[in-house]
Amino acid sequence: MTDPVAARKAAIAAEKRRLAEQRQRREAAPSLRTSGFLLRKWRWLGVNGEEAVHAVLEILEELRDASSGPGGDGGHHEEQLRKAIAGSPEADSLLPAVGTLLKRVAPTDVLRHLRTLHAAGVEWLTPEGTGRQAVICSTAPSLLLARSSRSLTGGPAYSLFTSVAMGGAVPVPRKMLPEVLRWAPLPVVDDLIEHGGILPEDSPWAYRADSEAVYLRARLVPGKVTRDEARALEWTSFLRRADFMSGQDLDADGSDADGRPDVYELLVEASVGDATRLQELDAALPEEQRIQLRNLKAGSYEGNWPRDFLVDRGLWALMSTLWDPDSTVDPRLSDFHAWTAIRRAYDLVIEGRVEEAGQQAAAFDRLAKPGKRLPLSMPNMLPEALNIAAYAALAAEDLQGAERLMERAAALTDEASDNLALIRVWRATPKNTRDPLTNPYLDLGLPHSSADWETRYRELVRESRFDTVKYARLNMIRSRLDEARRHEAGDGVFFRLPLNHTVYEAPDAVPRSLVPPLEPLPRRTPATSGAEMEAVRARAAVEILQDFRTAPPRLDRHRST
Repeated sequence: MTDPVAARKAAIAAEKRRLAEQRQRREAAPSLRTSGFLLRKWRWLGVNGEEAVHAVLEILEELRDASSGPGGDGGHHEEQLRKAIAGSPEADSLLPAVGTLLKRVAPTDVLRHLRTLHAAGVEWLTPEGTGRQAVICSTAPSLLLARSSRSLTGGPAYSLFTSVAMGGAVPVPRKMLPEVLRWAPLPVVDDLIEHGGILPEDSPWAYRADSEAVYLRARLVPGKVTRDEARALEWTSFLRRADFMSGQDLDADGSDADGRPDVYELLVEASVGDATRLQELDAALPEEQRIQLRNLKAGSYEGNWPRDFLVDRGLWALMSTLWDPDSTVDPRLSDFHAWTAIRRAYDLVIEGRVEEAGQQAAAFDRLAKPGKRLPLSMPNMLPEALNIAAYAALAAEDLQGAERLMERAAALTDEASDNLALIRVWRATPKNTRDPLTNPYLDLGLPHSSADWETRYRELVRESRFDTVKYARLNMIRSRLDEARRHEAGDGVFFRLPLNHTVYEAPDAVPRSLVPPLEPLPRRTPATSGAEMEAVRARAAVEILQDFRTAPPRLDRHRST
């Protein structure tokens, strides 16, 4: 979780500072040699040797000063410290007094005093506490923990310290997480998240202040972050994805450092049917969506896709661009096939292949296959299909068939009534006195009532200047259009196709099958520093005071120092 080399250097530096301060105090103190009688008294309390006695006396003096200072309340415990400093330590009362006063000082002072006791070899903690003390006071706790034959368990702070020291190899027990999460430095919490020590179900944000709570939710449950919270975090990728998913216009510049457009710009182009940059999109997508894109392209060879693609309306424009059917499309297969079929029929009319358009439109008039229902969009497209079929019948001079088809279309939509009225007028008009039945705009390869018909007419005239038959036909088309402009009814004298332009438009939807999933917010905190490691260590030091002895350890009082 933290850099072990940096942590070791920080711990060594802290230990050197402590030793230097201790040396300065000793040099400033009068040089008095401790008597052998006093050394024997202290040995009964587990303090062996003159160096250890001086170290303990320094601790006692600091605790006495802290308890007798402003706000101090030493009482009986302070009296026990004074006796010990004066040379009369009481075996039954001193350790309880020291343990009680240690719990009243700052965590950093507790850690410093425990380090002093550990360096002096004073075992005033239980065997389990002494083991934890060795880990906490070690300059390389990870090595000590790795070499230990058994792992020493402890409270929440000690467990967090060992987890940090071992780089996440030793997780913090889940039952201790609520206690740890209330005070652990944010970089340490990030370390736990990175190594799987904290999961979304642990809800670490419930124990932190507002800004940190939002950050932790973005790290673990990004889907529960609101746009306002994402703006507060300046989380650009979240906001860009949210804008794309809601259909809003993306910011002008979403390129990366190399100037390449981001995945959402490429998805916008794909959603409107632009297939020119699919290779760039393939490179920008995550693995799962990249596979989806390749499956999409593979299905375009025969117009056969899984249902997940067919129901994703945001893919329809791209699928239509990739698939160019060369035969009649069965509109009964799906809503997408129905949409493709009606568009193909209209495109065939524009291309002048009216007979093929009629065959494609007739596919809408077939019954559903046994055991299958018609696509939901079929009823909406049926009037258009009947209209195109009627136009194909008019092109073949079958006015009676066209009238039957338009009667059915008019029963479905009022927009077909004008075309039906025209056919009935034409049927009542002698063939030799009526104009051609086809729409001159469509004959030019343009949509009905297109304002560009004159430009298109001149282009076709230039192309057919050596074809007298074609030239004569174009002049007849122009004369019909000019006459319609002079006529009060205008373009109403022509068969209208299409009836409703919206049927042919691509759905305005997001291609959800290709949208990358919302990724958690990347870590924003630096690596755990030595200062943060020391803060956790100090908390753990306070925690192991519960293992402080109330009576001296049973040691060999006569062993050599």
